[in-house]
Amino acid sequence: MLKLDSLNQLKQLKQDIKASRNLCIGTVKGSAYKFGFVTLDTNRDVYLPPDEMERVLPGDRVEVEVIKDAKNKKVAKLERLIESNTQFFCGKYIEKGKAAFVEPDIQGMCRWFFIPPQKRKKAKAKDLVVCKVTQHPFKSGKAQASIVELIGTDQDIGIESLYASKKHRLETSWSKVEQEQADAISEEQIAGLSEGRKNYCELPFVTIDSSSTKDIDDALYAEKAEQGWYIYIAIADPCAMIDAGSAIEKSLIKRASSVYFPGQTIAMLPEKLGSDICSLVEGKPRLAKVVKATVSETGDIESYELEQALIQSHKKLSYEVVGSFIDQGEALDECSSDIQESLKHLKTIADKRSEFRNKHNLIQKDRQEFYLELNDQGKIAEIKQKVFSSAHRIVEEAMVAANCCIAELISKSKLPGIYISHKGIRADRLESLDKVLQENIPEYKEDSLASLDSFVELSKQLSSNDELTRYQLLISRQLEKSQLSLEPAPHFGMGLQQYCNFTSPLRKASDFLVHRQLDAIAANNESYINEAQIEALSENSSKAKSAVYDVEQWLKCQYLAKNKQTLNATIHRVFSSGFQVRLAETGIEGFVSTKEMEGKYSFNQDLLCITNKEQSFQLDQAVQVKLKQIDWSRKQIQFELV
Repeated sequence: MLKLDSLNQLKQLKQDIKASRNLCIGTVKGSAYKFGFVTLDTNRDVYLPPDEMERVLPGDRVEVEVIKDAKNKKVAKLERLIESNTQFFCGKYIEKGKAAFVEPDIQGMCRWFFIPPQKRKKAKAKDLVVCKVTQHPFKSGKAQASIVELIGTDQDIGIESLYASKKHRLETSWSKVEQEQADAISEEQIAGLSEGRKNYCELPFVTIDSSSTKDIDDALYAEKAEQGWYIYIAIADPCAMIDAGSAIEKSLIKRASSVYFPGQTIAMLPEKLGSDICSLVEGKPRLAKVVKATVSETGDIESYELEQALIQSHKKLSYEVVGSFIDQGEALDECSSDIQESLKHLKTIADKRSEFRNKHNLIQKDRQEFYLELNDQGKIAEIKQKVFSSAHRIVEEAMVAANCCIAELISKSKLPGIYISHKGIRADRLESLDKVLQENIPEYKEDSLASLDSFVELSKQLSSNDELTRYQLLISRQLEKSQLSLEPAPHFGMGLQQYCNFTSPLRKASDFLVHRQLDAIAANNESYINEAQIEALSENSSKAKSAVYDVEQWLKCQYLAKNKQTLNATIHRVFSSGFQVRLAETGIEGFVSTKEMEGKYSFNQDLLCITNKEQSFQLDQAVQVKLKQIDWSRKQIQFELV
């Protein structure tokens, strides 16, 4: 046996050898090919060769040694697997002779999982399935899984939404406890809960939404003041009906939001609550929080107060009806003169608020939006452009006004909030974009992108000068994503010092929790929200958005699959390998690869354009394309130039 000092020396030697190696920890990132990358905790990507990528899954946490290969290129060599979060996944069942596999629907994964005979659950070729990982490939390079659920086939009606719900693990039903709690909440409770609230049932509130909407969050009323106007913005108050910490509340936080698939909705709240008892339905008294604001002749919000109230919607109106009344002067005989007068005031307030925000903040230019109209088979029958009228502007400006007031109110309380912050330009692009603007705009001041006030001033300057549109586009394509935060922070996209969402508590868990926090502030209680809730909301909201994107993209691929026409498009984004285009008539997006084009192209990352000796391509440039192919496994559309 080795002596104790020899063992210690050996242990120390091993530690010294390990310390001398370039060992790092990071997260595996896949690609469209066999190789991958490891994003180190220092935010640096290191190439992971195919033979190493074969042993891991995208998202795995690993320790790697950074070494140099035969070509003196830095590469990652796997040392150990720290953690793998891929436990379940969806995919397509594939048979190869007597062997069976599943092609996983996981971004960045280019491998199949072997399915042992006893784990196949009688699946048939091309079935869509849910699988559980039973053997991670780290030790052997071979991955195995078992099928736990058969979802259906590509041909099933509604398969797109069902599959996306399974893939992103969305909650689509209610537990027995949740349903029992919902059933226990009744219309009769509203009268008791309304005690001590301001009674606004006589005010002619109206709701303006899509004609099919049942989960109605907001109602509006406005009247003339001596100087300016009073606007009453009533927001449904589900927190008054749903107990804090109840199973329903836990469920809605986990769901994060209602999910609006084409032709189908997964509601955040049980139907009885979200579409009836808590919804501001016409003709019924409902609990609400009302922001009463005084708007000046110039559109400024001079004062506001938040009231716990009881209101009653006097009329459910659609965007189309209100738009026709305001914009075309069509008769609104179904509504009283008081409602009609209120709508006119709401239109004037919206105009004044829009002018004020254009002058002092930022209003993003309206982008063409489209919606999918499905046939009886659940496939796209037609893609139509959304029509925006004064009715949409009325609601939008009212909601922004209410949200601004609530953000300020919570900020003054010193308790945490659920703010929506937007940091402006991505940190990794700030320096180069600043340099481009200095070189091309004589009056540009250095570092104007870094502070809110200078960013707002610059954006106004660029948007008001057609010759500078290109630089406005450069800015718009290099912005950070908005995010939730507990502390107030600027929203560069709106040009505001702080902002939060309070106006959709029946559809968004973040708004619901803002209502809970407002109740805590009113009662002088401790904060109801915390960092863990923010992180969970962000993650679950992202899942819901990804699910909707997957469904829409799948349907668009089907819709475009047999199209042989020449299509008008504009360049939406530019990359080193090509550019993304957006079709003018449908809004469908796809990729044009420079590999399929004649000549060699160079990419200018600062100006976001690609060029060769004969031509160049840049943002917002009009092009004509036709469908080249569809990658069905990734639901990606590839175009080619005409």
